[in-house]
Amino acid sequence: MQSSNLIHNTLAAMLICSTVMSFTAAARPQAPMEDVLSLKEACQQIALEEQLPENEVGPFLLDCVNDQLTEMGYERLTSLE
Repeated sequence: MQSSNLIHNTLAAMLICSTVMSFTAAARPQAPMEDVLSLKEACQQIALEEQLPENEVGPFLLDCVNDQLTEMGYERLTSLE
């Protein structure tokens, strides 16, 4: 009986934690478009300076912009289009 209660309590705690984390992740605001465009320009400059191959520029830009947005407390983007 105690084992069943322990499992039940553990599962309940896990559910609460995952719900809180979901709300925390969703609570990040979207960045203003002007900030996204500014970050994209800065990341494009880095890509040029690093002489990245053309096929690597798109993924690099998305990662670069998202890294900065995350640091600024904004929601990540799924694309830059």
